[in-house]
Amino acid sequence: MIALIVNPAAGRGAAQARAVSAEQALRALGPLRRYDTRAAGDERRCARAACDDGATVIAVVGGDGSVHHVVRGLLEAAGPGNPTAIPLAIYAAGTGNDLVKSLGTPAHDVQAMTERVARRATRHIDVGYIDDIPFVNAAGLGFDVEVLERMQRRSWLSGTAAYVVTALRALFGYAGYHASLITPQTRQDGAHLLTVFANGHTFGGTFRIAPDAQLDDGALDCVNIRALSPLERPGVFLRAVRGTHLDHAAVTHCTGDTFTIIAPAPLSFEADGERYGSRGAEIRVRVAARQLMVIA
Repeated sequence: MIALIVNPAAGRGAAQARAVSAEQALRALGPLRRYDTRAAGDERRCARAACDDGATVIAVVGGDGSVHHVVRGLLEAAGPGNPTAIPLAIYAAGTGNDLVKSLGTPAHDVQAMTERVARRATRHIDVGYIDDIPFVNAAGLGFDVEVLERMQRRSWLSGTAAYVVTALRALFGYAGYHASLITPQTRQDGAHLLTVFANGHTFGGTFRIAPDAQLDDGALDCVNIRALSPLERPGVFLRAVRGTHLDHAAVTHCTGDTFTIIAPAPLSFEADGERYGSRGAEIRVRVAARQLMVIA
């Protein structure tokens, strides 16, 4: 049985139309059961229900947030530390759709994606964990969380344009966050503008934050930007669009499988664009190699 999980609100309603096409195409492959979300983050419940109902493939129509919550449900169904056994197919209908850019799948083409489902073309990719919250594309602290909070208050733009415009507005007003960032190579104390732990290479819809990141190398790319003055920031972010920012003096980059952030107080962070609050002042970031099976 193919399970189709749909977030009708994804992409400001774009998922509804995409879901009609995906459902029609997938039904041609065999029995299908559709699960529509009822509230934000409900994809997690839908994924667990689909696993309990005997799904052999789970397809999701939505954006990175929808994928994030489906993955949480799949991991919970698999059990702590176990790799998932049911492949995940992504039909992109969100704001940034960053993960599929690293996957290289035809996630915007319903027919092409359905053909891959029919062939069971699978691969295993890594899963990152920040404060024990899983993520598949990227997690971050600082500027990106500030942008998320501001995006929740805007209503006149959508898609990548929304992120870019909101980020530009926040660029000159955000002060940064204070913490110690401990990586396998260094310890960086003080004020940070943005810290990203990347599994995929694209972030925020348009930024190639970790150009060389690989989804299945058993490591995360840590990219940290120190708290620059507001006038210095645009140059770094413009370079990040092209992926040429890593050699900037204010940017540090390394890879590893475990990182630690120690702050004076609990911090907010984002995982695949979903905002969370840390359980304490110390946040651990790690990676589980090839834990998620995806249609690729």
